[in-house]
Amino acid sequence: MKLIYLHGFASIGNSSKSSWLREHLADDDFEFSAPDLPNRTHDAALFLDAYFADLKGERVGLIGTSLGGFFAAYYGALFGWPTVLINPLADVTDLTGSAMGENKNYYSDETFIMNQSDADCLHRLSAEIHQATAPSLLLLDRGDDVLDYNKAIARFGPTSDIHLFENGSHRFDHLPESLAAIRALFTE
Repeated sequence: MKLIYLHGFASIGNSSKSSWLREHLADDDFEFSAPDLPNRTHDAALFLDAYFADLKGERVGLIGTSLGGFFAAYYGALFGWPTVLINPLADVTDLTGSAMGENKNYYSDETFIMNQSDADCLHRLSAEIHQATAPSLLLLDRGDDVLDYNKAIARFGPTSDIHLFENGSHRFDHLPESLAAIRALFTE
């Protein structure tokens, strides 16, 4: 199975989280990849449309964190792929309300502008997210200081196996405790 990790806003595919996941999941059962998504959300959606079009008919699993979790929920439901959502963006106004204008990628220091076309794209995708038809795992830290975990439970919880951890952070501090559940989801 191809496991594809989708990173969060203003990040990169080769982050500490994706490196940890690659180290613990890439083996004979799983081919792990973590593409660098374009910084602007509109461009990221176009990139993912093309990227995933090439994978139709493949066995694919998605892991996404924050904005990448939102994208994983959208594309997972669209293609019927199992997903792991880690502290996902559930309400796009949480991002569009705070990130409009100039931003900086946390890893590359590249600056970019999030504009109305980016916000419009997120709102359109949000309205089009269907209920997941494949298994979904929702991993949340109560201590997430960026996104309200209650919104993720309300939006994605009805069709997900929820693992809610005390404390933690938006970076999600409980990957080691979640590894068995992640593996189990993708080997069903």
